[in-house]
Amino acid sequence: MICHYYEDPTWFIFANDLPQLLYYSHIPVAILALSVGIFLFVNAPHRLANRLLFIITLLFSGWILVNLIAWTNTHSEFILAVWPLFGIFSALISITSLYLVYVFTHDEDAPVTLKLSFIVLLLPIFLFAHTDLSVSGFNISDCDAFGFEGFWYNFYYTSLGAVAMLWSGYFLLKRYFSSDKSFRKQVLLFGVGIEFFLFTFFSIIWLASYLANVGLVQDSDFEFYGLFGMAIFMVFIGILMAKFKTFQVGILSAQALIVALVLLVGSQFTFNHTPTSNVLTSITLILTGIAGLILNRSVRREVAQREKLEVLTDQLEHANERLKELDKLKSEFVSIASHQLRSPLTAIRGYASMLAEGSFGKLPEKGQEAADRIAESARLMAMSVEDYLNVSRIESGNMKYELSDFNLKARVEEVTDQLREVATEKNLLLIFRSDLKGRGIVHADVGKTVQICHNLINNSIKYTPKGTITVLLRDDVALNKVYVEISDTGVGMSEKTIKSLFQKFSRAENANQTNTSGTGLGLFVANKMAEAMGGDIRAESDGEGKGSRFILELPLAT
Repeated sequence: MICHYYEDPTWFIFANDLPQLLYYSHIPVAILALSVGIFLFVNAPHRLANRLLFIITLLFSGWILVNLIAWTNTHSEFILAVWPLFGIFSALISITSLYLVYVFTHDEDAPVTLKLSFIVLLLPIFLFAHTDLSVSGFNISDCDAFGFEGFWYNFYYTSLGAVAMLWSGYFLLKRYFSSDKSFRKQVLLFGVGIEFFLFTFFSIIWLASYLANVGLVQDSDFEFYGLFGMAIFMVFIGILMAKFKTFQVGILSAQALIVALVLLVGSQFTFNHTPTSNVLTSITLILTGIAGLILNRSVRREVAQREKLEVLTDQLEHANERLKELDKLKSEFVSIASHQLRSPLTAIRGYASMLAEGSFGKLPEKGQEAADRIAESARLMAMSVEDYLNVSRIESGNMKYELSDFNLKARVEEVTDQLREVATEKNLLLIFRSDLKGRGIVHADVGKTVQICHNLINNSIKYTPKGTITVLLRDDVALNKVYVEISDTGVGMSEKTIKSLFQKFSRAENANQTNTSGTGLGLFVANKMAEAMGGDIRAESDGEGKGSRFILELPLAT
């Protein structure tokens, strides 16, 4: 049967006396969607996200074609045959969009269980599409089937759109909050685009169909506005392609899409027949051209900056690799040089000691003074060489630790007694105190622990011009920790100095005023040794000129 109240269309879908917005909302949007889909598919067909987006644009274009047929064709049998395709295309758009969101947010294919869920949701659509549950008759007067659509079938495939929106929103929000700042922008753009498309497509079209079914409106031309959501979505996809290379499509493709959009909008002049349509098309063409130029300029500038950043990053990586090589060579050189210095230093210290002790005869007063200076200088140099060797061992991972249980109090008191003579020579008072609640047995390397305590106490002696140095041994049985606290009345430190104190070659700003022989390695070595034994060293000071406190923390033996 033919709807005689309406003229037959030309070129299959073009007819007179139709709403002016019909072709404006259908043809450009469909061609834009197809253009984007084809661009994505051709440029990166191996990517599942690209293939899914291409399928969505095909399904959307199929829905557009069916809608144009329903609006323009006059053969009732043909319209009735294609009418069920509304539900099929709508359902497929919902589920494919949900599938795309999963792939985009997870960067992998959906699991088999999720795919089976998609099939189960789609199964009723295909089973009942061409039954009376879908559409049961045709209105020859109005040339449509609105009054004969099955409510529950229509409700079901529309509900799939709502399900897709909510489920997609869950995937998008979950990925947004677990992503870094850069990918968050991509998730936001993609999420807003696809959610806006699904919302406008399903809510507005369902509302227009419902109002037409209940007879509140003469036709469903209100649905035209629901199609513009796809155009917005494609704009967001274009930004993702150009700005973030999300779909592995270059800037040239994005520029081509802008040009294609301008041409598509301009092509509407070929079938516009009213002044209103021509005005709408002109305004849209101007706005599209301006937006395209702004977007193109912005994207070009950002891409250029990103390419420059990539070059700088690559250069920085090469420089970093080179620095690592140089640092390794430096460590090897220090290790070799230090080992080579050890032998002659041992000989120098030995002979200087023999000379000072009179093994080769009594020396005159000036000769004795010279021998003592040689011995002291050799001792200081040997300590520096040992520091360099320790740094080399630590950085190469060759420092060996022999852990055992021992009495920390006895060792710390022994080191304090050894250094008391050095402190007395500088007119300093060196005091040892113990405030242990337990036995004070620690599980650590005896030699390394003695070396750390020696370094810390000796360090306080060096940087204390006058006053007192107190070595306090205390424990915290509840925390299973023991502490060696060395407090002095020396030069003190600023907050800035404390932050960098345990770095290599780091010394206080006022250190040279008190001691010029330091290398800035002693505290670095001591801290690394303490950390390797499960402990820590921290420094405290009330400020410059107000003394310092160094606290060695070690675990008690269990």
